[in-house]
Amino acid sequence: MMTFSAGRLGVLGAIAWAGTAMAQGPVVTGWYTVNSSEFAEVVEVTGGTPITTWPTVGRPNTGGGVSTPTLSDVQQIRYSTNWSYINASGLASYVMGPWYKDLADTQIFGNWPADKNVLARFPRTPTPAGVGAHSAVGLGTAGLMVNGVALFNSLDSFSYKNSSAQDLAGMGGDGYWHRLAIEEAPSFDPANAHQPSDGTYHYHTNPYGLRYQLGDNINYGSGVYTEDSVSPTHSPILGFAFDGYPVYGPYGYGTAMDSGSTVRRMVSGYTLRNGSNGTTNLSVTGRHTIPQWSATTYSHSVTLTPGQYGPNVSGAFPLGRYAEDYDYLGDLGFTQGTTFDLDMYNGRTCVTPEYPGGTYAYFVAMNSDGTPVYPYMLGPQYYGVKSGGSVASVSESVTTYFPAAAGVADWSILD
Repeated sequence: MMTFSAGRLGVLGAIAWAGTAMAQGPVVTGWYTVNSSEFAEVVEVTGGTPITTWPTVGRPNTGGGVSTPTLSDVQQIRYSTNWSYINASGLASYVMGPWYKDLADTQIFGNWPADKNVLARFPRTPTPAGVGAHSAVGLGTAGLMVNGVALFNSLDSFSYKNSSAQDLAGMGGDGYWHRLAIEEAPSFDPANAHQPSDGTYHYHTNPYGLRYQLGDNINYGSGVYTEDSVSPTHSPILGFAFDGYPVYGPYGYGTAMDSGSTVRRMVSGYTLRNGSNGTTNLSVTGRHTIPQWSATTYSHSVTLTPGQYGPNVSGAFPLGRYAEDYDYLGDLGFTQGTTFDLDMYNGRTCVTPEYPGGTYAYFVAMNSDGTPVYPYMLGPQYYGVKSGGSVASVSESVTTYFPAAAGVADWSILD
């Protein structure tokens, strides 16, 4: 990596800054700043040479690009009594890319990542949402990973359109059968991230590159990240959702409130609707009903009219293509903490190394080999009140925890 400025804080500054690392809480102190003096880099093709600038046009793409070298990771951390304010470029410090359109890596994916000049705030004291008050985790940025990269939900922007028998983007679909982002997996880079045409580099699923940087039970070699789950250690915080609750990697204490229990992979609370665990077998019945969690999230009826049916399960529309192909075990009579670990929001109340007194926390959901399991990182709804998000400026008195690099002024969000 290329370095923006050596000795970012200086010795005395570093001592003074370290002295502020008191009891502000992980939403202030838990961000990844180790490489924030380094320029972001990408590779264009497998085995290519990392570059610090890349085109804004001509791949072809309709957005993104970086015309001048841009700093990576989190660039500034400030806080007030109630809020933590995070400035970031939205670009990771590991080498990002390459991106392809096919699993054979023969077709170049058109979009480049961009410097998003992010300013976001998070509540320092998150609040659980009341019964019936949980808001949907919509499309777009739902939080930030600790490196300042955007956290997206489990969906892409498509849903099934019954009248035309195809998946359509945005309002073009019917909104009953929501296509999962794993359908976009060919365009993910080795770190498991990609970007739409506006250049917002983001993760939907297991963020391999970030986990490797944080020492979260990941091996790396020959450009490939692999899971190391033989004797796992407790996962670190990977990010924060906009309700202020932390997002951990896949490994937690086997007993939620016992830090002395064995560390193991957390088990998702969702199961495929294939007839097992009391689910409806969609391969037999057709996609004529949606699960209760979806009906609750989107204010629909569980039983659909023929004009709202999804496609029959087939090679073109396999089981697992849509979020509604999954049911929540808690709605089927199973008990969290016995059969599964993670609730319908994809988290649980537990102790962690950073929260020895306990907190609610989201976890990465995956199989033992690292392949993603629905709902990936965040469930269909936030557990807490979504009070955080992107802001245009800081409009209150704040204390600086991690200062911006020399020459970087107060940041504001561009998107």
